[in-house]
Amino acid sequence: MASVRGRAIQLRLWAAFLVGCTVGGAFTGTVLGVFSGLLSPVPAGVRAVLFGLLAVSLTVLDLRQPLLGLPQRKELIPQEVFARGLGRGGLRFGVEYGCGFRTLVPSAASYVAALFVLLAGLPLAWAVTLGAAFGASRAVAVLQYILLGRPGWQHFLSSHTRWLERSGTVVATVLLGWAVLALF
Repeated sequence: MASVRGRAIQLRLWAAFLVGCTVGGAFTGTVLGVFSGLLSPVPAGVRAVLFGLLAVSLTVLDLRQPLLGLPQRKELIPQEVFARGLGRGGLRFGVEYGCGFRTLVPSAASYVAALFVLLAGLPLAWAVTLGAAFGASRAVAVLQYILLGRPGWQHFLSSHTRWLERSGTVVATVLLGWAVLALF
C-alpha cells in the first residue's frame, strides 16, 4: 500500500485488507473451535497442563532460535491476488494473511494463541471472536505505516524485528497463561 499515492486511497485499501484479515482469522478460529470441541472429553486440568507445557516450550524455542523453525509456509502470498484490482486484491490478500497459515509466521505467538483456542474449551462463538481479533490485529501494522510511516520508520522496524517478535511471544504466553489459570 505504500506504493499507492494518497492517504485516503491507502485507508480505503487498508479497510478492504482489514475486512479480509478479520474474515480469515474468523475462519481459523472456527476451525480451531471445532477441533477444540472434539477435545472436550479430555479433562480441563489435563488440557490446562498441556497448554502450559506447550506454550512454554514454544516460547523457549522462539527465544533460542535466530529464525522460527516451526511448520509454516515458506513463501509469501503471491502478488497475483491483486490481478482483479487493488480493492479485491487487498481483501483476498487479507483473508489469506488473516488465516495465519497461508504465509510466513515470524514468531511463536500465533502458535501459542492457536493452542489457547484449541485447548481452553471455549464456546465456539468465543473461538470465532478470538480468531477474528487475531486476524484484525495482523492488519494493525499496515495502518501504523499508513498513519505514522516516515523516513527511518522501516529501518527502525527492520533493525528491531526479531526482538519485537520475541517480545510478542513472551507477552502472548504470559497473558494466555493467565487466562488459562482464570478459566480453570
